[in-house]
Amino acid sequence: MLARFGLGLYLLTNTNIVSISNAAGATLANWNVQTLTYNGDPITVFPGDFHREDVDFKDLRRWRDLVAADVYFLQEVTSPAAIDEVFPVVEGWRHCISGQYAKAEGLPIKPVCSGPGDTPHKPTGPTRAQYTAVALRAGSPFSILDTADDPDLNVKSLDGGVERDIRWGLEVTLGFGEAKLRVLVVHLKSGCFDDQIKQSLWLSPPVDPPSSWACDTLGRQLYPLRAWITLREAAGEAWMVVGDFNRRLDAGSGTFQDEVWKALSGYIPDKTGHDTDTRPDIPMFRSPYKEASVCWGEFRNPNPATLADADDFNLLPIEFFLFGTKASAMVVPNSGRQVAWPHAIAADAKRLSDHCPASLLVLSN
Repeated sequence: MLARFGLGLYLLTNTNIVSISNAAGATLANWNVQTLTYNGDPITVFPGDFHREDVDFKDLRRWRDLVAADVYFLQEVTSPAAIDEVFPVVEGWRHCISGQYAKAEGLPIKPVCSGPGDTPHKPTGPTRAQYTAVALRAGSPFSILDTADDPDLNVKSLDGGVERDIRWGLEVTLGFGEAKLRVLVVHLKSGCFDDQIKQSLWLSPPVDPPSSWACDTLGRQLYPLRAWITLREAAGEAWMVVGDFNRRLDAGSGTFQDEVWKALSGYIPDKTGHDTDTRPDIPMFRSPYKEASVCWGEFRNPNPATLADADDFNLLPIEFFLFGTKASAMVVPNSGRQVAWPHAIAADAKRLSDHCPASLLVLSN
C-alpha cells in the first residue's frame, strides 16, 4: 500500500511492515545550539551573545534529554569544550567537531574527537567561530566509524569588503547494525531564506570571486553539495545531509519546489511537467516536510502594530534531514518531530537557543 508520511510516497508491503516492527530503532537529532561556548568562556562569537551560566547549561542538557536521541548533529558550537557542556564525556558521550576548528587553533587539520577519559580542547585564540559537530550517546546502537571534513562548502563571502570563511561540512559515517549511514552535517550561508538564487551558480563550480550577497554565496555552496550527494548515490550508499540549511524549503506551494531543492535534486519541471534540467535526477526526501515550525511559536504576534514589526523568521523550518532513496528505507514513517522548549518564557529563546532540535527515528536492516 502507499503511505504518505511527510517525507514523500513510500511503498509498504505486508512483509515490510512486519520487518519494521521487528527491527531495532534508534533516533537521530539535528540541533543548532546558537553560538555555544564553554561555561566561563569570556569570549563570544558576536558581541551581543548571551553569556550562559550554570542554570542555562543545565537546561540545555534537560532539553537534550527531552529529545532523547542517540546521535545529535550540531551547528554553531565553538569548541570541543563547548560541546562538552551539553554532551559531557564524563557521562560517556563522544563528540567530534569539524577540522575547521583545528585549523583555527593551529592543530592538525582534521575533526577533533573527544570521548571518556579525554579533556576536551578549549580554544586559545582571541575570537570564537561557529562549527559543525556530532555527539554520540553512551550505549547508542550507533557507532562512529569515521569522520572527515568537507571544506568545499567554504566558498567564502565578502563582509564589508573583507573576504571571510564560511562553515565547512562535517562528514560522519555511522555504523548501525549491519548498515552504514553516511551523513554530511552542514550549516549553510544565512540571509537567503527564500529569495531568488541564480541558476548559473549551482550549475558550475564556484570559481567566481566571493560575493557580499547572501543568495550568491548560498548558490555557490550548492554545486559542491550536489557533488557530494552525487558521489554518495554513485557509490550506492545510504546518505543524509543534516543541519541548518538557512532556507525555507517548504515555502513553495503546489508543485513548486524551492531553488535549493531544484539545485540538489536536478528536477526543474516546466508548466507541462517537462524536466528542464539536463542533469540526472536524484530522488530526495526531507523531514520535516510541509510543516509549520513549532520553535518559539508561542511568541509570534499575529497582529503586529506596524509592518516593520512583522516577523516570519520561524514560521517555517530552516533545518532539515535530507536523504536519498536508500536512507529512506531506514526512516520510520511519521517519526519526525520538532521538540520545543516546554513552558517557555520570552527570555528562554536568547539564553538557550533560538533554534529547536528535531529528531527522526531510523531502523537497522
